[in-house]
Amino acid sequence: MIQIIRSLLSFTLLAGALALGQAAEKGKGLGDGHDGNRTSITHLITLYDEAGLPIKATDKQPRPISMRNTCGECHDYDKMATGWHFHSGTTNVLSGRVGEPWVLTDTRVRTQIPISNRDWKGTYSPNDINMTAWKFLKQFSSHFPGGNYGEMEPSDDDLDADPEEFLRWPISGKYEINCLACHHVDRKQNQSDAALQAARENYRWAATVASGLATVKGTASELDEFYDPETEYKIITSYDKSRFDSNNKVFLDIVRKPPSNRCYYCHSTQDLQTPGRDEWVHNEDVHLASGMSCADCHRNGVDHMIGRGDIEPSGNPHGSADYLKNFDPKKHASYSCQGCHLGNPNAENQADKMGGHLGAPIPEHKGIPAVHFEKLSCTACHSGRLPEENTARVRTARMHKLGLHGRHAMNKQLPHVVTPVFAKMANGKIGPHNMIWPSFWGTRYQPSFWGTKTGDAVTPLPFELEDMVVDHLSEKADRDDIESDPTKLSDERITAVLKLIATGGGDQEEVENEPPGDAEPEAEPKPEPVFVSGGKLYSLRGDALISTAHEAADTTIKPLAPGLVREIAGDELGVENENPERVNDWIALTEDQILNVLKLFNDHDWELQSWQPKPEPVYVAGGKLYSINNKVLVKDDHEAAEPYKWPIAHDVRPASQSLGSNGRCADCHDDTSPFIFGKVEVDTPINPGEKQIKSMTEFGELDPGYYQSFAFTFLFRPWLKGLVIVACAVGGLVLLLFALKAMDRLVTAAGRKK
Repeated sequence: MIQIIRSLLSFTLLAGALALGQAAEKGKGLGDGHDGNRTSITHLITLYDEAGLPIKATDKQPRPISMRNTCGECHDYDKMATGWHFHSGTTNVLSGRVGEPWVLTDTRVRTQIPISNRDWKGTYSPNDINMTAWKFLKQFSSHFPGGNYGEMEPSDDDLDADPEEFLRWPISGKYEINCLACHHVDRKQNQSDAALQAARENYRWAATVASGLATVKGTASELDEFYDPETEYKIITSYDKSRFDSNNKVFLDIVRKPPSNRCYYCHSTQDLQTPGRDEWVHNEDVHLASGMSCADCHRNGVDHMIGRGDIEPSGNPHGSADYLKNFDPKKHASYSCQGCHLGNPNAENQADKMGGHLGAPIPEHKGIPAVHFEKLSCTACHSGRLPEENTARVRTARMHKLGLHGRHAMNKQLPHVVTPVFAKMANGKIGPHNMIWPSFWGTRYQPSFWGTKTGDAVTPLPFELEDMVVDHLSEKADRDDIESDPTKLSDERITAVLKLIATGGGDQEEVENEPPGDAEPEAEPKPEPVFVSGGKLYSLRGDALISTAHEAADTTIKPLAPGLVREIAGDELGVENENPERVNDWIALTEDQILNVLKLFNDHDWELQSWQPKPEPVYVAGGKLYSINNKVLVKDDHEAAEPYKWPIAHDVRPASQSLGSNGRCADCHDDTSPFIFGKVEVDTPINPGEKQIKSMTEFGELDPGYYQSFAFTFLFRPWLKGLVIVACAVGGLVLLLFALKAMDRLVTAAGRKK
């Protein structure tokens, strides 16, 4: 009987384990549910290393903590990795409202380039400047949440991978999502320590050290490329053994809702008008000062798609349907400015329709005409610095690496971020923005490549297929005894290559003669081979070659990597490739230098395929694009030189400090109002000592003449009010006089009747 019970118990445990395994397979982590109890779950847990082995206090050579294996024991790590903070390096990246980019700066070559893999106009993807995941980490890992680029090590069959990077990844390890950076409320949690480990290329150790659970000695960047982390121990992890209990479990003070102090590490802004010792005069955002936290409004579920405040009850402000698919718009809109303070009429429950979340006051906006709410965002009046005659500069945590302490603290000045710039947003309303002016050396060219087209998307050929095309064209060039270049590619040759791509290099005749009945139906349309060159997209219709216009063939401007600029033009720019002097701001650049550097680029032997035209070198700075025309430097306005700006919503000021409060119409409707007529700094390394400005009206797309005239009317409005009051008083007296006369006549008439 006992044996039967044991067998049944073993079977039950096995079935339970299988059920849990199936639940995990379905993406439902054990810790991702919510049973309704609002107390925080006590995290007394086992720590696991990247091999999935438990970490014990008695380990002689302990490994650092793996967030994927430790947190992933109960939570769906891969689901979390699709969240807003962690997916920007993937092929499924979302855009939404434009936001703060990463900025690649190099004062030696007078460069500041906004970087983002999101489709934000004015930014460039890391691929545009040949920035691999490894190079991205080296530039930006000080304020990096982990995951994403931190886990994109090259595969063994990646022929394009840099050999040195291929060897460095196993030494440094992956930079996994650091869950503790947000959810660990222990005061020992120190992201500055994570930044220090990242600077040493100790990526797999960053989360462990930042948590305060261990110290690490050793620097991955100083180790030989052939160092074997599995058998050698030159980076030593030493855990605080007092943190382990008798079962080798460790208590971590984890909360579901991150405290604002965790958000601040990456999302702080410093006002440079009163920096350093005068920081104490600044007030916090009014919401935080009232006891709220960032996560009260910026909420998320298991997928970590955190609300950004850009989904409003009045509609999608940026027209990105794919972006909205990843949110529940009715719910997220309830936590926007409008949703909290005015209510969300589209919400599913009555409380969200009423608004007033967490005691949010319902504003009356007495005396403010409705047109203001059609033309202005809430933040236009309530957020950011109060506007002054000239824009100011700020520094942000991610761009300027704020919050690093000790020897690796930095005092970066670039990029120069100007604020507030009142500009028109994607939804047509005017709101405050931070803004940078891009500066970079680049090339202007018409794209020329072989690729495939699926739907409207055009993708260049992968490395191995491009090699096939190169071999084919080289063979044809040798046979025909002509040089294979864009001007010599006849329609017949383009047609032949497109057919070659369609077959993947196989026998065309054999493929074409296959019975159509034998072909299996495809769920998705087959990619169509194309050739992009000379501003046209070439494709086949049957056996006929046709050319059409396509955005993939439009003339393009792309920045050059600062390292390549230093290599080609280091002497002309006055920099040294080895041990350059550290300079913390713009080094003045002259137009003569620009001309000489562009000539060097023009003479450079670019690595091009035979069908690719030579690119034209350009320089972008201060809102202008510089190029050479007939050996003379010319500068023009160009879309690529336009400033990159992103809306800001914090810090929110009290209602008493909002623009127009207490009937102050002159905050905006005055001929000297900085809100409309302010002066916006134009930042440029070209003669940076000379002050260059633009009018705020250019960014708000406002007619300065109209608003000057409109503001002029406000000079007479007090007089007009007085005149109206006097006129009303006189009119009232006249009416009273007539009323008295009428009463007199009535009384007289009544007396006569008697």
